[in-house]
Amino acid sequence: MGFQQIQAPTLRELFVDQVIGMIFSGELKVGDRLPSERELSEQMHISRSMVHTGLEDLERMGFVRIVPRHGIYVCDWAEFGNVDTLISVLKYQGGKLDKGTAASLLETRTAIEGLAARLFISRCTNADILALRSIINDFRAEAQVKPRADVDKLAELACSFHRYICVKSGNNVIPLIVNGFHEVNMALWTLWIRQVGPRAAGDL
Repeated sequence: MGFQQIQAPTLRELFVDQVIGMIFSGELKVGDRLPSERELSEQMHISRSMVHTGLEDLERMGFVRIVPRHGIYVCDWAEFGNVDTLISVLKYQGGKLDKGTAASLLETRTAIEGLAARLFISRCTNADILALRSIINDFRAEAQVKPRADVDKLAELACSFHRYICVKSGNNVIPLIVNGFHEVNMALWTLWIRQVGPRAAGDL
């Protein structure tokens, strides 16, 4: 039995999470102006440098817009966000996605990984096929573990199968996109495996 190190979130992460939570809950709305860095620092009892770097994180994720000498404003994250924003949405919702976002993700995966699969088929070697079979065998073996299979390990194996195809597609950009969506893909695979059950997933 292996115990893993417990890591507490930093004050910066807690600050970012609190602001994101206020945006998702509707307490902060698009266009709202946030207090200044000094005011946020005083209200939340953290250093201004922590607030500053936290706001930079929020701007990078598309949640706020920092206008020099004017203020900090809440953005429409769906319009200005990126993969990091999607990961934050996933984290806030406890790994669950609404139907619309889940459907959009699956459509995106189909487009990207579908292209990768077509390229892979035209370029793969016998060694590549054997490597994929090995991943499938590992997945099926883990799925049959009693009394309980490791769902996270199964999700990682599923991701590695698709990542291998993307890497071997010969397209240098596709793997970068897939790697950027790794946490999201892990969440999707974990959700699916839990829904159908590890053994049923291994039989497919």
